[in-house]
Order: sequence, then structure tokens, then C-alpha cells
Amino acid sequence: MRDLKVKDEPFAVGFLTSGSESIYVSTGAGYLSLARSVGISFDPETGFPSFDLGSIASGSTFSSGQTPNIRLLEKKAEDHPELADDYRFIAEQMKKYDVGAHIWSSFTKNEIDVTCSDTGWGGTWGGHAVPSLIDFASIGTVGIRNKIKKYRAENPDSSDLYDGLELTLDALDILGERIHDAALTEYERTGSRKLLRTISAFKHSPRLSARTFAEAVTVYAAVFALDGIDSPGHFDQYMRDFWDSSDHEESREALEDLWVFFHKTRTWNLCISGSDKDGNDLTNSLSYEILRVARKYGYETPNLTMRCHKNTPETLWDEAIETIVSGIGMPALYNDEAVCPALERLGIPPEDSHRYVMNGCNQIDIQGKSHMGLEDGELNLGIVLGYALTGGRNTVSGKQVGCETPRAEDLESYDKFIEAFRSQYIHAADAVCSMANKAQAIYAKYSANPIRTMTVEGCIEKGLDYKNRGPLYGHGQILFEGVPDCIDSIANIKKFVYEDKKYTLAGIRDAIEADFEGYGEMLGDLKNSGLNFGNDNAYVDGIASELIDFCCRYLHTKKTWRGGYYSGGCSPFDRAAKNGGASGALPNGKRRGESLYGDSIGATPGKDVCGPTALLSSCLAYDHTLPGSGFILNLKFDKAMFEGTEGKNALKSLAKSYFKNLGQQLSITVVSRDELIDALDHPEDHKNLIVRVGGFSAYFVDLDRDLQENIIARTNYR
Repeated sequence: MRDLKVKDEPFAVGFLTSGSESIYVSTGAGYLSLARSVGISFDPETGFPSFDLGSIASGSTFSSGQTPNIRLLEKKAEDHPELADDYRFIAEQMKKYDVGAHIWSSFTKNEIDVTCSDTGWGGTWGGHAVPSLIDFASIGTVGIRNKIKKYRAENPDSSDLYDGLELTLDALDILGERIHDAALTEYERTGSRKLLRTISAFKHSPRLSARTFAEAVTVYAAVFALDGIDSPGHFDQYMRDFWDSSDHEESREALEDLWVFFHKTRTWNLCISGSDKDGNDLTNSLSYEILRVARKYGYETPNLTMRCHKNTPETLWDEAIETIVSGIGMPALYNDEAVCPALERLGIPPEDSHRYVMNGCNQIDIQGKSHMGLEDGELNLGIVLGYALTGGRNTVSGKQVGCETPRAEDLESYDKFIEAFRSQYIHAADAVCSMANKAQAIYAKYSANPIRTMTVEGCIEKGLDYKNRGPLYGHGQILFEGVPDCIDSIANIKKFVYEDKKYTLAGIRDAIEADFEGYGEMLGDLKNSGLNFGNDNAYVDGIASELIDFCCRYLHTKKTWRGGYYSGGCSPFDRAAKNGGASGALPNGKRRGESLYGDSIGATPGKDVCGPTALLSSCLAYDHTLPGSGFILNLKFDKAMFEGTEGKNALKSLAKSYFKNLGQQLSITVVSRDELIDALDHPEDHKNLIVRVGGFSAYFVDLDRDLQENIIARTNYR
């Protein structure tokens, strides 16, 4: 065993000198070594501890396991020639666990072509999840050790995994002691009152349970940071008992400090309210307090979401609307009556479907019970449509990426054209799901995830890692992009080619390959046909219904490596404009290089001209109980509409009506169009201007110009 002399790579030193060939034991040993020496500091604003992980090249993250930062190790070798051999040895040994390298080497040429053509991608992202990290505050490491002891006897072949978990618990206990001592020293130096909360919490935690809400959030924040900053999930539910039994003045201060912590760390998704399997409302006093804190601070993060249902209290609706119209784009609203049936289609029973939370931007997860990809891949439906016209050739690169389908000249009926589209979709979906499944197997082989394995149900019980089929639910999620652009394009083809017979399908193919140069009349017809999704047009909406129905149902036939099935959704993140630029010309009149593109399940920005009620009516043509990954609908309202109660009540009624008719999700931006336009040229005057982007809120001035223009182009309802 090599004697490593470096001091600034404690995880790698522990991992590589563990004396074990098991990745689980080695990872636990890495955590133990890290806990003994990692730098600890305290945020003067909140008093919460943080760890000096940024300067360490090797560690353990939920997204990439034990993948090392090779460039940082090489830089350290250059800066410290006396230790260069050690750094190079660490790099050579730890890069064996570079999941990304293993994943890319597993893909076929066609799968790589799919990715490089922007048709979609699959499997390269490690994925979000919502583990039950509160366990470290509610039952402590002692309680988790007892659980391990129980199931170790039932799974004798998993001793290495349990040994690794025990080592990680040793590490957390040591880290707790070090946090306590460091906080005490810092308090003696600064007298900062907020450090008293940390001193109190870590006097007995995480080994033993926290005693108050303030202690619980302090322990939670420390473990949350060590886990890698993901999504808190159903915060008002698992913190409710701590909140109800603690001093409220102290708890409110701790909650506000936690909100600041979440903002500074760019925390993902926090969920409130909802219903249980019997329809009972889960709202509590903490639900209201979180809305007020979000409104008070006006941050764009964390991404706050609220679960709604038929028994949601009117008072909670009012608080939510007040928070939305404050301009932070939150809470995003989700409908239990649509989401829970979508999850139950996958075989998740009602008692667990009603435990759903949102993760990352908007993907759907089962708190403390699942690893469902989040997300496993994407499919750009606009590009897939292009393949149906060209027999699988990408109209931008000219490469044959899709499967071979009949030439446009031979697709003499609308049904044959739709059959070609479906064949191209199946080919692309198969590639993306195959990529995702390969990645899932590689993550299971080359990464260990002890913190999540201890806090996701099923893992300890089975003796299996969080990424190795341990969780109760292992479904997958593939996101659709360019949904309305694909719908509008199909509507134009159906009308102009197969009904009016003004153009041939081959002619439209030739036009889009020529970027409509020399096809001015056709371009005008396609752009101005009025066949745009989002205007309560039964002709177009029927196409939308059939499209999403087929796309979702096909994914339901595809099994994940994790032991579940795939489901569809729509969450463009910040890629809507990029996806538009990659799609080339389309039969909806979009030209090559134009980045205006659908950023949700609603209309292509600016194409909904009949008001919000018409848009929502169109969106209800979809079956929202099919997509199990979050089905984003972006709406934009002028903030002048909400100066009085009338506008707020109208927005509330609109949302409630949409949900009553089984719409799944609403993301609402409240902003002045003039303010957005001015922010393009004077960003320094609008640094706090927040908009909703593909499932999350963001500062408008931080976005790329093409995405800013996409947002401005959204219809601004007044």
C-alpha cells in the first residue's frame, strides 16, 4: 500500500489506502479521512457550517460519484513538484472511477450521432433525488446504525456495503464533533450569537436526535451541504413536528437563515402542502411561513413549489398568489389530481404517489423512496419531425441520424406521414433510453453513494446502493422539447399537403432543406396559417393530444436498468433557445438559426393570441396523467394586472379551473414587458428582475441573449 504524503486530498488518501477492493468500503474510508481534516468555516450571516471542498480534487458527489477533477490534480502536481508523484498517482488511480469516461465509451456511433445532432441525449447526467436527509436530525446516526444492524443480518452478501455505511457514519460523528469545537472557538473569538445555535445542535447531533427546529435545520444544512446541494423536498411535512414543538421566534429566525443558506448555495426544489392518499389536506402553519419568507426575501432560489388539490385551503391559495405576483415566479403550482395518477400508472401505490415532491427544476420524485433519473434524457421533437420528412437525414448537418423511412414522395397519405414520424420517434427514443440504461449500469458499478443509500428507503433493507437498484422506485424520465413547434408543423402539413393539396410533402422537405430560400409564398402560408397550438383550435389540439399520447405511451413500454419504466415530461431548463437554433427550418415557418422555440407545453412564444383561457383550454387537450416527469406550462402576466384584488382573484380562478380539469402544472412570470426590453440594454438597472425559465426562476439579466428574447416573445397577458 502506497504511503501518500499529500495533505490536501484527504478523501483520495482514505479511499486509496483503505486496504479494500470494495468501492463501498473505500468510499466510507474516504469520508472518514475527509471528516478528520476538511476545513470548516461558518457563514457570519447564518451561523451555519460550511466545508472547504472546492480545493479538493477527489470526493464523493450525488451526481458523479467518485469522479476526480484531473485538471486540478495536474495543477497541484505542477505547483508542488516535491509531491507530484503522489498527485499523479491519485489521478491515475481515481480516474478509474470517472463515470463520464466509462459512459461515453459505452455508446454506439448512432447513439453519439443522436447526441451530437441535438436530437436528444441520454444518461450522462447523474440525476437529482430527494433523500430523507432529515433522518440525521430526527433519529441521528445511532438510529441509522440500528437499522443497518437489523438488515446486515438479513443480507450477509452485502457486508462490504454495510461496512462502508458504518465508516461514513463514523465520519459524520467526527465531523459533528469538529463542527461543535470549531463553532465554540469561533464564538469565543467573535461572540456571534448565531453560532450558539450550531454549538447547541452539534453538542449531541448528528449522533443523537436534534431537540428543536433550530437545531434540526442546522444539522440538516450541514448534511445537505456534504451531500452536494440538491433538493430539500417536502420541507413543511418532515419539519412539521420540530416546528410545532419549538419556540416560534427562535424557529422563524432559523427558517430565515436557512432560506439565506439555500439561496447562497443555489439549492434546487423545496415543496410545500399537498394531499394524502385519502384527499386530506397536508397544509400546516409552516407552509404559510415558508411562503411569507419567500416573499420577504424575493430570491430566485430556492425553487419553491406548492402542491394543490381540491381541498387546498383558500387561505393558502391567497398566500400563494400574493407570493407569485410579488415577481419571484414562485411558487410553481402542481396538481395532485394529475400528478398522482401519472405516478400510479407506473405502479406506485397511492400512499407513495401522494409523497411526491419536485426535484431539480421540476421533475417528479418520491421523497426518500426513489431514484427516478431526474432526468435520464431529452428528445427534441422538432428535429424528430425533420427526420420524417427526409428519411432520417438531419437538415442542418446532412448526416443520416434517424432510421430509414419512406421518401417524402412516397408518403401519399397523412396516416403514412404520421407512421413515418412515429418510426423516427421510436428510433430516437430507443437510442436515448439505451444510452440512459448503459449509464445507469455504469453509475452502479463505478460509484458509491453512502449518504443517499442510508436515507432512501429500500437501500439498507436490500443491502444495495442508491444507484444499484436499492431504492423502492427506479423509474426513469425523458423530457420532450419543441412540443408546440412539432404540433404546429404537423398541423400545417396535414392542412396544406393532405387536405388542401396546395403543396407536396416533397416540396415542403425541399423548402426546409433550402431554409425557404426561393419558397417565399410557402413560407408565408406556413407562418401565417393560424394553425398554432394554444388558441383553443380543435383541429390543432387534436393533433397535440395524439402526439403526446403516443410519445408518452411508448416510453411506458421501455424498461429502465434501475428496475422501472420510463415516463415523459417537458422541462426545457435553459435550453429552449439552443434547441430552437439546432432544429433547422421547420414546417411551422421557423427558419434555420432562429432560436424562438417552445419553452413549455404551451404555445411557441407569441403564437397564442386568444388569451390565457384559450391557451389553457388547448393544453387540456393533453392527457396530463400520462407524463410522470413534470409537464411545464409557462404563463406570463403583466404586473400592472395585479395592482388590485381583481387581478389576483382572476389568476387564482384561472389556476383552480385548470387544475379542476386535470391540468398538471403552472409556472407563472409576473413582469412588465417594457421592463424586460429595457433590461436588454440596461442590465445594471434590472439586476433583481426575475423570470420563470423552463421550470425554475432566474435573474433575467443573467440569461443568454437568445433566451432573453424567447422570454420577451412569450405572450404577455394583461
